[in-house]
Amino acid sequence: MTRNLGLLAVIATLVGYVIGASIFILPGSLAGSAGPAVVVSYMLAAIIAAFSCVAAAQLGVVFPRVGAGYVAISRLLSPFAGFIGIWLMLAVFVLAIVLIALGFAEYFVALVPGANALLVAALVIVLFTLLNLGGAGLMVRVQGLLVLGFMLALVLVIGVGLGEAEPANLRPFAPAGWYPVIFAAVPAFFSYGGFMAVMELAGEIRDPARTIPRALAISFVLVVVTYVALALTLVGVMPWQTLGATAAPVRVVALDLFGSVGGLLVTLAILGAAATSVNALLLVASRDIYAMAADGCLPRWLVANGSTGRSVLLAGLLSLLCLGLGETVIGYAVWVSAFTLIFQVLVGIALLRLYTHSTEFDNAPLRLGPRSMLFVGWGLILVSGFFLAFVAQDSLTRTTGALVYLALGCAVFWRRSRVRSPALEVTDVHSTP
Repeated sequence: MTRNLGLLAVIATLVGYVIGASIFILPGSLAGSAGPAVVVSYMLAAIIAAFSCVAAAQLGVVFPRVGAGYVAISRLLSPFAGFIGIWLMLAVFVLAIVLIALGFAEYFVALVPGANALLVAALVIVLFTLLNLGGAGLMVRVQGLLVLGFMLALVLVIGVGLGEAEPANLRPFAPAGWYPVIFAAVPAFFSYGGFMAVMELAGEIRDPARTIPRALAISFVLVVVTYVALALTLVGVMPWQTLGATAAPVRVVALDLFGSVGGLLVTLAILGAAATSVNALLLVASRDIYAMAADGCLPRWLVANGSTGRSVLLAGLLSLLCLGLGETVIGYAVWVSAFTLIFQVLVGIALLRLYTHSTEFDNAPLRLGPRSMLFVGWGLILVSGFFLAFVAQDSLTRTTGALVYLALGCAVFWRRSRVRSPALEVTDVHSTP
């Protein structure tokens, strides 16, 4: 595989991947429970992301190949742990598809009043499933333009909105106390989840020892500043009570700031951002399904003739089934973040074992010191566990659902072990077949 991604390319890829449609969807709803202190929620979520960034940088340097997260967990812990990591991330991708599709629907309904939001979300999933069946080349070609469009919309809304913010809207800062603010950091973390993607790009990055840490550091600062600034803009321009009850908050703020034409352009940019996110998530989810089918964990007919078509169809079907769960946007965000946090616990354990159980670490061009390794590894485990405890305390139903899903994953892996399928090549987990 050619290493042709330099520093600017990795920064652009990460920023474009991390700053997606979710930042237009979640802050308004979160402000309804956290109040203006939703700004703090995004800062707390950034702490989780900071630990995952450092862990991803170290593992990406030690295992500079495609699917570095799977490779690291499989080698440092066990093949079972590696499989559970993929199993968790499959749930993350499928649930994220539903979340973004619902967000798309909210903005679409705001633009076309009277449309059925649930039907729109389902049609979006079906549409991009069909596009992926035929090859989503057109979406790939226009994705860069759409990313540029929604980033421009973000800059305009933040730049003008901060100047129009009313200090009175920020009082009281945490109207319901600090528990909702801390809990809101869990769904807010959904917006930071893309930083782990650097591990999947590691095999394509030029001079990874220097490029990965620098790209992560710069991207992290840009993303945190953007998220906090947008959250502050929204709660500054619009009272938090109104914001929490508004389905398409950034559109409403854009209409107030720029009038009908500006509001329309911003809304179209947001719809484009949501469309590209759904398309990308379907693509990744289908590749994970393909990889597990090739490994014998899922039925072999999914990889018949080497085609990804059946995997795409299954990813779309699973997304439609999850849409039937009837969760709110925040509910789906909590699910996604919870599964990501469990995955990060595995990454943290792998990082702790890296120092003493890996010959690759001894030869790595960039190595954390013993104290730094312990701090980052235990920090990732404890911070992820802390916020997982909030999820468990808040909803017995979600906790039970997560345990059932993990038990199903254990059963699938056990079945594969019983039939003695050939082991999956860990370097090919996220490669395009």
